[in-house]
Amino acid sequence: MLFPRAPAAATAFCLALAGCGDQTAVEPQVSRVLVSPAKALLVGVGDGMSFSADPQGPNGQSVNATVTWSTGDPAIATVNASGFVTAVAAGTTGVTATAGGASATAELEVYVRERIARYEPGVSYFGRNEYVEYIPGELPVILSAPHGGLLAPREISDRGYGVTSNDTNTLDLTLRVRQALIDLTGYAPHMILSHLRRVKLDPNREIGEAAQDDPYAELAWNEFHDWIVTARSIVTSQFGEGMYFDIHGHAHDIARIELGYLLTSDELNRTDAALDGLPTVRRSSIREIGRTTTIPFSRVLRGPTSFGGLLAEEDVPSVPSPADPGPGAAPYFRGGYNTRVHGSVGDGEVISGIQLEHHYAGIRDTEENRRAYAEKAARVIREFMMEHFGFFEPAADPASPRQQPSPRTTVSNNAITGH
Repeated sequence: MLFPRAPAAATAFCLALAGCGDQTAVEPQVSRVLVSPAKALLVGVGDGMSFSADPQGPNGQSVNATVTWSTGDPAIATVNASGFVTAVAAGTTGVTATAGGASATAELEVYVRERIARYEPGVSYFGRNEYVEYIPGELPVILSAPHGGLLAPREISDRGYGVTSNDTNTLDLTLRVRQALIDLTGYAPHMILSHLRRVKLDPNREIGEAAQDDPYAELAWNEFHDWIVTARSIVTSQFGEGMYFDIHGHAHDIARIELGYLLTSDELNRTDAALDGLPTVRRSSIREIGRTTTIPFSRVLRGPTSFGGLLAEEDVPSVPSPADPGPGAAPYFRGGYNTRVHGSVGDGEVISGIQLEHHYAGIRDTEENRRAYAEKAARVIREFMMEHFGFFEPAADPASPRQQPSPRTTVSNNAITGH
């Protein structure tokens, strides 16, 4: 049987489709693939994140090409068809996107933190790459140094905004205060150190400004604050309450230590009567002391037994203090992120906090001056806690009442109810 020939127009149409009934799409030409992010860090088994791929043509334009995903070592991390990666075990591997014969690989690290069943006093515990260090102690005191580190690893991008200059010699100063407390009492405080330069990480800022989206800096930030939380928990369980001191350095013109309680210059420049009001107590980082003190709150801040008053007895000028009750019009650091988060601002917080901003000459400039100041600071810390808490060194008997909160009478007009 003979079939009629197809019209010429129909034949041309079929040829244009590369064969009637065969409409398979032709993959575009891909010259390169961009993978984002280029480096990534997953923390802990089961942690996950999404990667994206951008296939590009010869002229650098994005093209709609099929992307397939793979990892260099599925025992470390796996990836699904959409580019979502899941951590399996500690290690480093690549995450590869392939499209049209081109491919690109991002660097992925899976970091698994060591599980610490019990922290031993005096033992150094380090985070990833030793960027952060925690040395547990036995005293109801926590010291931290966020801006004195010297490490500047290339894997962490420099921060593009915010303050990036170090507080010179404050890490060494903090170590010396720790040693002076050991020499004075036979016991050590808890201590948390950032060993990174401030251009890489600023632990005294919220994580966005502190790490600026760098995954390695973000992990160090979390380690720094997690260990302060750990130290606070240990102090609370052993003593019921305690003190946190955040160690800094300033370059203001007036050579005095600036004591930050989260109160502004305007507030500290006011009269004692204004400071004694409940709103001031509630806004301060030593709210727990103000809640239970038997003396007016203004005296806790700048009276003879205040931290500044006790520094004056050691011939160390500071503000606020009896001789220098307020900053006046001069620059003054009121306390930052660490003091706000780890002091006793919130209801139920029992660890009070003070930011200590140290001037340079005579305090931080030489090894001899740092040692001399550390000895004075240790005596002041002990005396301040004996005055306002009624205890300091742990008792020889763990069951002794000295390891419980001191029996202080709450003055009715200073009582704070939760709001």
